[in-house]
Amino acid sequence: MPSYRMHLPIGELLPGRSPHDVMEQAALALGTLHVVEKQDVEAPLIGDRRVGRAVLRFAVEATTRGDEDAAARHALAVVIDHLEGTAGRIAPESALQLTRGAAGRFRPIPLG
Repeated sequence: MPSYRMHLPIGELLPGRSPHDVMEQAALALGTLHVVEKQDVEAPLIGDRRVGRAVLRFAVEATTRGDEDAAARHALAVVIDHLEGTAGRIAPESALQLTRGAAGRFRPIPLG
């Protein structure tokens, strides 16, 4: 089963929500579609500032490369939609990333 990572930049939070809620809600939404393998937090330098991101690694049922990537993109869209209604906005979009693991390395795949 191929493994993917979604890197979700934490933007404006809904009132009463915290970055922890973003991770929790993202894992909840993703878990309805795929097995969540790992959750982590990172703060890479994007442009000239650090951006906090929730990172979720997940497995997609093995089929064809195109179908697997499409399933990962669909999962990302579902998670973002869920987060916007429960925890906050994913921003900046320039920090949003979806990667696919192969031979021990994760490489970005196109979002659209």
